[in-house]
Amino acid sequence: MSEKVRVALKWLKGLLDGENIEYQIVGGLAATIHGGSREIADIDLYIHNSDANRVLAHVSQFISKPLTRYTEYGWDLEYFQLVYQNQKIEIGLSQNTKIQSALDGSWYQLEIDYSASVEKDYQGILLSVIPVHHLIEYKRILGREVDLIDIQELTQSAAP
Repeated sequence: MSEKVRVALKWLKGLLDGENIEYQIVGGLAATIHGGSREIADIDLYIHNSDANRVLAHVSQFISKPLTRYTEYGWDLEYFQLVYQNQKIEIGLSQNTKIQSALDGSWYQLEIDYSASVEKDYQGILLSVIPVHHLIEYKRILGREVDLIDIQELTQSAAP
């Protein structure tokens, strides 16, 4: 893992833990934590919608995309983006998030189950991460090139 990812994760976890905010790491970082090998582009995570203002109160100087609803790249969700020491962090609000099927263009409600999160140690940082089977499930729907790479690696590493 790159040093900038580690530094940003440590900072972010400190902020979330300090405010007692429940979160779930998803996306490429979650795939890497579960055994994938792609380089980490950004840190993706979800928080409860009701916690957004508590996070925003601490991060105004790092905001690169304001909190609003975005419909892009197969996603329809509310999120905001931070850049902390050159590391991009995207924090999504978990309620009313939809993903688009690459197969037929239909939209699916994405349910983030915080109670199912698995605690994983990643480079000495204990994180709440989406379970691998949930990650694979939503990546199969999205079906982007990066998702297909992650699915292939994660299903191979899960094979006996």
